[in-house]
Amino acid sequence: MKKNTNNGKKVFEGNKAIMDFLKPGALGMTPLVELPPSLNKFGKDGVRIFVKLMQFVPLCNIKSMPSWQMLSNMDKNVLSSTKHLVEYSSGNTVLSLAILSRHFGIPNLHAIITPDVPEHKKRLLKLVGADLLISHGPKSPDVHSNKGGVYEAKQFGKKKGWYNLNQYTNPGNAGASEEYVAKELWAQLGDRLTIFTSTIGTAGTIYGAGSYLKSKNKNIYIIGSSIKKGSSIPGPRVDEAILKLGIPWYDIVDKVIPIDALSAYERSLALIRLGLFVGPSTGMQLAMIDTMLKDMKKNKTLNKYRNKNKEVVIAFVACDMMYPYIDDYFSILPKKYFKKEHNLKK
Repeated sequence: MKKNTNNGKKVFEGNKAIMDFLKPGALGMTPLVELPPSLNKFGKDGVRIFVKLMQFVPLCNIKSMPSWQMLSNMDKNVLSSTKHLVEYSSGNTVLSLAILSRHFGIPNLHAIITPDVPEHKKRLLKLVGADLLISHGPKSPDVHSNKGGVYEAKQFGKKKGWYNLNQYTNPGNAGASEEYVAKELWAQLGDRLTIFTSTIGTAGTIYGAGSYLKSKNKNIYIIGSSIKKGSSIPGPRVDEAILKLGIPWYDIVDKVIPIDALSAYERSLALIRLGLFVGPSTGMQLAMIDTMLKDMKKNKTLNKYRNKNKEVVIAFVACDMMYPYIDDYFSILPKKYFKKEHNLKK
């Protein structure tokens, strides 16, 4: 069998060709795209807004990279003896782990989820071969508590042949965002970048990327978005639940702005209709950026965040695509956002 030789033509060959293809960075940097005036109402103020399209990785979601990193960091002896991987997640982490764990020799992935997970998300996880375990603990548990899905995953992970990566405290989570989000952003924008934003879910992205960017320029402003209480957006956490996380995001983040579901889905839809097929957590960040910039203009603080070219350059992260959430757009957004169907005359 031919050995894989990726010579720039993106051809993957050999027995481990799929694994080589799935490895983070195998396709090069993910795209960085500037938003047009229709989505950036602050262009006249010298503001430029870029979205980093992390869904342009093989598994189409940002969580595939920390999933790979966490698996790669496992002790070889532990890896070889593990037959069951278990994680508290109903989204992109367990979707990615269900695929990637097979390439690392682990045949079974068990996803601990809560009863409120919609049927279409369950079907997606079953489609990739995940085994679903229903936890009746809190939806967003304290990661250090002895109650809820995070704790239950830890307990399963102690069984012989089982292992829990625990994305909520695993250093590979933040490490992947440093390597594949922040370093790429710095290579793409360099010291032009003045503001970086991300949602706060496990906090791996904002902590890993934010830490690296602050090490390059301590004046880069790091803004996190949480879910406004009473709303539900897949991936991020509600504003009060972010205090229960295991990754110390608060050491890096300068400000957190809560966003409601309607705003997140509306901004996501606006991006989709221009050809950027992103999910609601991406729209959530754009809504947060709009709120942040309005406040900065009102408080006359925008000039604090200009670079040497007198520009405010913002980058935010697209975590995945809209396909897993299509039903949600129609249930959350008013009917006015969608054109009616019309019957043609017979």
